[in-house]
Amino acid sequence: MEPVNNVEEKLGRFVKNIISDPKKLYAIGLILIVLFPPINKVMSRSTRFEGWEFITNLGGRYHINITYLIIEFVLITVIYYLFRKKK
Repeated sequence: MEPVNNVEEKLGRFVKNIISDPKKLYAIGLILIVLFPPINKVMSRSTRFEGWEFITNLGGRYHINITYLIIEFVLITVIYYLFRKKK
């Protein structure tokens, strides 16, 4: 069994490796947007914003809020292009 400090050190290097690469952060952000989409609860005559739920909670009368979803994609793409490493 490895000492706790060694495990923490490996985990710290792994996190630092992911955070230092904008492409990895962009990919993680896109995956999270797909897994947690903004949803609306559709009632008989009105629509109410429910928030960001896991994708499996979309059964019944829930619909993805396309406006918020597009804003999220645009925002994360702009952030990616601002912070990417240029060669």
